[in-house]
Amino acid sequence: MATLGRSRNRPRPSALRPFLFLFMLSLLIFVTRNTDVTRAVSSGATTVLVPVQSALADLGAGVDRIVQATLEIERLRGDNTRLREENERLLLESVRLREQAVAVEQLAKLDATARALPYETVSAPVIARDPSGVLRSIVIGGGSGAGIAVGHVVLSEQGLVGRVSEVGPNYAKVLLVTDSSSVVSALVQGSRATGLVRGQFGDTLVMDWILQTEPVKAGDIVVTAGLGTGSELHSLYPKGLVLGRVVEVAKASDAAYLRAILLPAVDVRRLERVLVVKD
Repeated sequence: MATLGRSRNRPRPSALRPFLFLFMLSLLIFVTRNTDVTRAVSSGATTVLVPVQSALADLGAGVDRIVQATLEIERLRGDNTRLREENERLLLESVRLREQAVAVEQLAKLDATARALPYETVSAPVIARDPSGVLRSIVIGGGSGAGIAVGHVVLSEQGLVGRVSEVGPNYAKVLLVTDSSSVVSALVQGSRATGLVRGQFGDTLVMDWILQTEPVKAGDIVVTAGLGTGSELHSLYPKGLVLGRVVEVAKASDAAYLRAILLPAVDVRRLERVLVVKD
């Protein structure tokens, strides 16, 4: 207990000792700053520290360059992302405007065709087609609600497309003129030779029952004659609608007649809008 009491009464080190030491050291350096010894020590220390300072300065500059390069890369990445997004936006806008221009051009052509016809017509978009070409029909986006009925003639600005064979409230099925069951009375514009045009498998039309004496040749334009076929007293198709162009003329099985192969005026695979003749 006595020992413990003595240890508690031991004087603590004074806090002034470090301060006094530093003060005396500073005073000594101040007094001896102009002596040869001090200058020699300072010069030696400087000589030793200069390479270290240079190395630290180079290291700091290198680190700064790396930091600046990293920041620049991040900035360029951000700019590149923004430019890519802007480019995609402009591309989509360009596509949209181009499609609008095409639609306006198509509508203008159909409108000009409709004004040239002495019939009441309605415009409708093509909403379905058979890509294989096996089924010679298309579906348009207009039906009984738009006044379309079975038997109405369908055409485009290029020529005759076909006739309506089925109607729903908001759609109509169109039997194409290239279908084998389609028969149209026709005439050749130049020679006025008449015959019957029917569809066949493929993208061509056949004009039969042309008199062999008629001067029909490749390049002639064939249009609807507006005449009835068979027992019909009148034709479903008005006169003067373009059917196609003659690409080949050959003798038919009956030597008294010619057969002409026609290229249809309307490329159904590219058809987007049509006119339906309601009268």
